[in-house]
Amino acid sequence: QAIRKLQRGQTVVEKYNIVTVFFADIVGYTGAAGSMRPAQVMKMLNELYTELDKLAEKHQVYKVETVGNQYMVVAGAPLRVPGRVGAQRVALFALDAMNFVSKYQTKEGDKILIRAGMASGPTVAGVVGQAMPRYCFFGETVDFASKMEVTSKKMKVQVSEMTYRLLLDCVNLKFIMTKRMEGGIAGVEIKGKGQQITYWIEKASPCEKCFELATGSFALVPCGHIMCADCNEKYKMLPCPTCRCKVDDRVEWRGKPTKIVDESIEVEHAPNNLDEEVGLTSETML
Repeated sequence: QAIRKLQRGQTVVEKYNIVTVFFADIVGYTGAAGSMRPAQVMKMLNELYTELDKLAEKHQVYKVETVGNQYMVVAGAPLRVPGRVGAQRVALFALDAMNFVSKYQTKEGDKILIRAGMASGPTVAGVVGQAMPRYCFFGETVDFASKMEVTSKKMKVQVSEMTYRLLLDCVNLKFIMTKRMEGGIAGVEIKGKGQQITYWIEKASPCEKCFELATGSFALVPCGHIMCADCNEKYKMLPCPTCRCKVDDRVEWRGKPTKIVDESIEVEHAPNNLDEEVGLTSETML
């Protein structure tokens, strides 16, 4: 539709009632870039953004742009989807991005840290420029999402209260989110908005029971996400509902019930000598 308007010489401006916007950037980027050769910086950013682009495609979010070390995606536009669907897609993308960055390092052994922020609400989008036209987003929601990122913390995803409420309404996934507290005060000071109640996204699973390992739970290979017996049966022939990865194997937990601290656990393809001491048994061996 935007292309057709441009071909007719019309201005492309579109309004969206509800989208979720995500920003991320590299913590300490200026210092890190200053200690690296330009070619090393470009190589690092290319590797990082190439992987994030793959995650964006997997989670069906729209990559808007990269500016320097800042990365931006949205859901709910240009393809319109219900607010909670867009919020869920961006949240799962954000968790997947954090998981990738936590394990990423350059060939020189350097690691990076990112911080991220999300906000939901109405936006306006349009094509800017003629020589190199870009589809850009404008409005208070975009500004708020950027401020969510700026005031976030390393390896954390901070979300606005609107995004928090949309995620609570998600049907097929449950999100663990904690209210941000600083010195006993809820929220964070946002320039131009005052004190705002915000939340940290910790993890996501298909249901409450999937947040703990219990007899009959399954760890998915290779992603390591956990599913209870009921959800494992429900999604038996489908990709992981949390990260949308192809499931190569499902490893059953035979140990004691335990809470999952990390979003996923490390599980290799089930070997032939799994025993009760490990507590995991490959479903393909049952």
